[in-house]
Amino acid sequence: MKFVHVQSVLPQEDVIALKEKSGESSIKEAISKAVYHYLKCDKTNETEELSKR
Repeated sequence: MKFVHVQSVLPQEDVIALKEKSGESSIKEAISKAVYHYLKCDKTNETEELSKR
């Protein structure tokens, strides 16, 4: 398994919306949940397959 460190600046209103949508109380958990969802999303894999063609 390879670990990657990512750092980004998000607008406060985006962070608040992400926390509300994810149902998490902390920013860290809300972002973690969003990243895991993105990685497991079928549409993400389809997009990657299309870009390889």
